[in-house]
Amino acid sequence: MKLAWLVTFLITYQLAAILSAPTIVYADEPSDEPQVTQRTFIAPVADKVRFGSTIASLNKINPSGKALQAVDMPDLGFSLVTGSFTDEEADKLLSEGYQEPDSLEVSLFADGGCEARSRLEPVTGDKLVPPNVCRVVGSPSLVTSGSAVWIIDSGVDEDVVTKGLLNISERIDCMATMATSCDNTVTSLPDHQGHGTMVAGIIGGMRVAGTTSGEYLGIVGVTPGVPLKIVKAFEDNKSKIFGPPLVALRYVRDNASAGEILNISWGAQFMETARKGGQLDLLGKMDKLLFEIANKQVRIVIAAGNAREDDEASWVQSFFPANASEYFSPDPTQGFIQSVSASKSTYVAAGTGTEACSTVSDAWCDELWNGGSFGAAMSEPGVGVQVLWRSTDNHKLRQNICSGTSLAAPVLAGLLARNTSLQEVPVKKGVIPNADPLGFSTAGTPDVTDPDYPKCN
Repeated sequence: MKLAWLVTFLITYQLAAILSAPTIVYADEPSDEPQVTQRTFIAPVADKVRFGSTIASLNKINPSGKALQAVDMPDLGFSLVTGSFTDEEADKLLSEGYQEPDSLEVSLFADGGCEARSRLEPVTGDKLVPPNVCRVVGSPSLVTSGSAVWIIDSGVDEDVVTKGLLNISERIDCMATMATSCDNTVTSLPDHQGHGTMVAGIIGGMRVAGTTSGEYLGIVGVTPGVPLKIVKAFEDNKSKIFGPPLVALRYVRDNASAGEILNISWGAQFMETARKGGQLDLLGKMDKLLFEIANKQVRIVIAAGNAREDDEASWVQSFFPANASEYFSPDPTQGFIQSVSASKSTYVAAGTGTEACSTVSDAWCDELWNGGSFGAAMSEPGVGVQVLWRSTDNHKLRQNICSGTSLAAPVLAGLLARNTSLQEVPVKKGVIPNADPLGFSTAGTPDVTDPDYPKCN
């Protein structure tokens, strides 16, 4: 383990200054009605009975239609509730001594992004896969018994699931806290952001037969058909770590089984802000949860974080929660934490290589992305990736082209779900020596005649 050893874990929590939260105004809400904000409050676990009673007295209903309740986290020393509160309700909680934690904000797309959202149309051929998948597994066959993968993210597009493009085995909603910490009875987890659908598709996306003979719909993932356990902890691009992400991690710790995989494609560059804001104890609590999950023989994959293009000295240890990498449980072949940086993988035909790829002929050339972190445990393709995206309001399926370590992490998660031995090749390193190696199973050779839909042979 790297910088995580420098993070001090405190068993008590720190009550901090009140933070403002963005105002949520619903379209059908009259202008003269009280506006509400999404806020998180905590109380010492010794005061959990009174805290729970106070929350119950507000008669709040969460989005799933059930009563909002506080969650007890005795291992972390407090009870927590996240919900939409009016200013009057928030003032009541504050007046009774409950506090809003000074919480680090984590992001799904910090310095990464997408650039080419378009309709997802049926295409010809049954083995068309995007280049990033072709790079690591060739043309993957449908998986019938792979290890289940947990995904803590923004949910998943229901139209994509209905079309048969993903195999969702469980849906867990951690956006509105309940007595059991998360709601595992929901039948859908709408993805209003697109990020969660993208991650799920990279891991287990499938193609299904279209209405025309010989045409297929979808985008093939690294392990098509693998069971996915979707945990929703983000509604928008950003979230306070104290709130749904924390509750989601605790839920996975309490419910994941040995041999399963957890994908975390979010985080924040915490080094300076944490030191200045006195949040190292909060990060220590999160590290503790991650270590406990890994000790249950769960393999955790975390996006290493996207450095700004002009920031050549950014290392994975400055990103949270990727700073917990590398960690190995007492059984290191099963339970571990690995961070993943992003590489640009290009298949170089004979005589066409230039610059860093000038010596490559009829093979793949892997270059560390200029927006990726250095010093991660592994690198995977994550640049210019064709992905599933959230559908339109009229249920039209969409795809996108995105880049970032958020896309590289699910490639490794998918590879782990295949339960095959990983091979490694060096990534072209440019300025930084010993760049993170790229892991793959069986590399494919694409026919790039049609760059939008390269056929993987």
